[in-house]
Formats: sequence, structure tokens, C-alpha cells
Amino acid sequence: MKKFLLFLKKELIDMLPPTIYFLVVFHILYFIKSLIADEYGVSISSSIVATIGALIVGKAILIADSLKALKLFEENNLIHRILWKVFIYGIFVFIFRYLEEIIPLISKYQSFFQANKNLIHEIKWSQFWIIQIVLFIFLTIYVSYVELIKIIGKEEFLELVFKRKKT
Repeated sequence: MKKFLLFLKKELIDMLPPTIYFLVVFHILYFIKSLIADEYGVSISSSIVATIGALIVGKAILIADSLKALKLFEENNLIHRILWKVFIYGIFVFIFRYLEEIIPLISKYQSFFQANKNLIHEIKWSQFWIIQIVLFIFLTIYVSYVELIKIIGKEEFLELVFKRKKT
């Protein structure tokens, strides 16, 4: 039981950085989405959806990090590692975005197949791709920083970012 609690604690700690980062990202995205839809205010429901989305992406990143395929370019240079991880994470994000769009249609059409058939006509493609592009940009930033921190070390990174320069 003690080993399980230690494992759970480590998993929760590992999940915090991507979850907090994507919590901010998803709130920015839902604000953009509300502006696009001419809803110049952010509703409580979109804030809840953004928070749930961040928790899901945080967990998805942990799951993706455990995949052997993600470590395919570990021995290559930094840019190859970043591009590969962004590609893999991007697949996960696309799947979650697809599910986000299809779930309301399933309740409308009472069938996954019917919802999937009508998805092409009912989706707001401009919103979908704007959010997908912004997510991809933020994902690239996130992966770049994570990989950079792995190279220079957490302590060195924190010192570079937060320590005052001596004059």
C-alpha cells in the first residue's frame, strides 16, 4: 500500500507542470473561441471545460511519455526530439479535439456513426483549425522547454530564469 501511495504521489507531482501549463492554454483557447463566436464573455461552463481539458491533456502527456515510440529519437539532436514529441503529442491532442466535437453530436443523433457522418457538416471548421493551430504552437513551446530543461538541468534552468544578474 505504501508503494502505491508513493507511486500515486509521484504521478500527481509529474502531472502538475503540464496540467498547470495547459490550464492556462485551454483558458486562453476558450476565450479565443468565445470571441470568435461573438460571445464576448467567458461562461462558467467553458471555464470548467477548459479545466477538464487541461487535466485530460496533463494525463495524456503522462501516458504518451510512457510510450516507447516517444523515446525513438532520444539519442538524436534536440530539434529531432522536439519535432517527434510534438508530432506524437499532436496526435493525442487531435484525438481529444475530435472527441470534444463528436460527443455533443452523439447525444444529438443518438448514434456514434450518425454523429460521425454529420460531423463534417456541423463542425465550425474555422474555429476547429484556429484552436488546433494555437494548441500546436503552445505544445511546441511546452515540449521545447521540457527538452531544454532535460539538457541543462532543472536547477540551472531555474537559476537562468529567476536569478538576478550580478553587476
